[in-house]
Amino acid sequence: MEELSEIKLEDSDLSLTTDALVYGAVLSEDKDGLWLDIGKKYDAFLPYTELSKELKSKIEKKQKVDKILVIIQHINFKDGVILVSNKKAIENKIWEELMWAYENEKPIRGKVIDYQDRQFIIEIENEITGIIPQRDIDIPPFKPPKFYLNKKVEGKIVKINPERRQLIISVRKLLEKEQEEKRLDLWEKIKNSDIVRGKIIKVEDDKITVELGFGIIGTVNYDELSWFPIKNVKRFFDVGDIVKAKILKLNDESKTAELSIKQTQPNPWSVFKEKYPVGSITEGEIIKITNGILVKIDNLLGYVPQNEITWGRVSEEREKFKVGDKIKVKVLSVDDEKQRITLSIKQTEPYPWEVIDDILKVDDITKGKITNITDFGIFLEIKPGLEGLIPKRYISWERIDDLSTFFKIGDVIEVKVINIDKENRKLTLSRRDLLKDPWEDIEKRYKEGDNIKGKIIEKTKDGIIIEIEPGIEGFLPQNQIYLDKEFNEDITEYVEAKIIKINTQNRKIILSRKALLKERLEKEIKEQLKEFTPPPITLGEILKLKNIK
Repeated sequence: MEELSEIKLEDSDLSLTTDALVYGAVLSEDKDGLWLDIGKKYDAFLPYTELSKELKSKIEKKQKVDKILVIIQHINFKDGVILVSNKKAIENKIWEELMWAYENEKPIRGKVIDYQDRQFIIEIENEITGIIPQRDIDIPPFKPPKFYLNKKVEGKIVKINPERRQLIISVRKLLEKEQEEKRLDLWEKIKNSDIVRGKIIKVEDDKITVELGFGIIGTVNYDELSWFPIKNVKRFFDVGDIVKAKILKLNDESKTAELSIKQTQPNPWSVFKEKYPVGSITEGEIIKITNGILVKIDNLLGYVPQNEITWGRVSEEREKFKVGDKIKVKVLSVDDEKQRITLSIKQTEPYPWEVIDDILKVDDITKGKITNITDFGIFLEIKPGLEGLIPKRYISWERIDDLSTFFKIGDVIEVKVINIDKENRKLTLSRRDLLKDPWEDIEKRYKEGDNIKGKIIEKTKDGIIIEIEPGIEGFLPQNQIYLDKEFNEDITEYVEAKIIKINTQNRKIILSRKALLKERLEKEIKEQLKEFTPPPITLGEILKLKNIK
């Protein structure tokens, strides 16, 4: 490098002063810096250490450099030395621009290059650095620091001191200002009943908070979250979810909104009411069984009250159902305000007594299940809602004192319909009519004069009823029990008697123990007479006897 001490300034260059900004063109380059033509008689020297980053990069890349802005740092008039700095010239220029931006409240741009001690380092035009406090890097909620590194940001200067090279910038203030402007603009555009989209920023047990954009906050209360009950709001919604909502009410003072998510969709209760009008029959799935039955139809729940489960006995019919079953139900009522649907299972079929003529006729043979056993007969369920009575006398041809000995509740038996009383809804049945009538061939088995032995069934004041065989009974009148009034032997379980009359038309057999005893007595006498027979009598003895008379 040429010795600076050999350069002398002439009088024409005495107007030059330090800190003056000038432009220079590159004349030559040596190992320590660049020689510049600054428009004076003598040239200026720019050391490499005083190059700006941008200029240094161009020189390293061998790019063409035209005019270079420099600041005169030192003038040695005696020795004719002019030292300049491109770096400080650029810095001064940037600081002037920053001061102008600060005074005129204009935003500046820069690149975030580092993060340390809870603040970000920002670089302006590759030369000047400033700081952005962590709280001023963004609008809450804040992202992790790594998110902002190497990103270009725009902010507002909140503090500047060029002498101390102090620069504090807030990105948040600028964002908040822009957001406020956009918020006001958006607020002017939205109105009640509008459908908007927003991001969930908070989830609570009874509500969620949604940001509609630019800081406008909306609240969705629990009742407006869904048409269906939500047990756990925090499981159903997450922070960050994008939701669609309807504006219910705008508060101009606080610039907040009351929202509804459920009203962005058709009211399922109203849709159900149109799709399934009262009286319609559809299919549903059993969800729960309590006293009644809970049934799901198109994601809505309807309830079948206990008295609408069956035409028959609820306790028995309910056991036939299980959770998950598909069943037919009839819609009885739909209350979309109270969100209640009342259903019926039994009304999917007509009430049996209303169509009894299509089900049964007199003399029909059918089957039924025993539902109750009483002293006077057996109740039989032909089908749910249709029960009949088998009177005791129609249960069997034979006499049965204790029905529970032969029949049990739940038994299925076959019967014949003998009477249908539609007006009083009474059905009379007979099991006996399906059994063989023991009187059909009575004459082949018994005839008058036959002696029988039977079991005493009942004693009355008029006589004794005797079972001759199952289904065949005889009557022993009181005056036919004993042969001699003075001698009344005790009669207990069984008795022997003679059939003295058979009336097939009236199904009556009259018995006589007296006749049987008399017959036996006469027989005994005859037997005794045979043992004591007198000797033969001659003719002469006979004539003698006559003369005696």
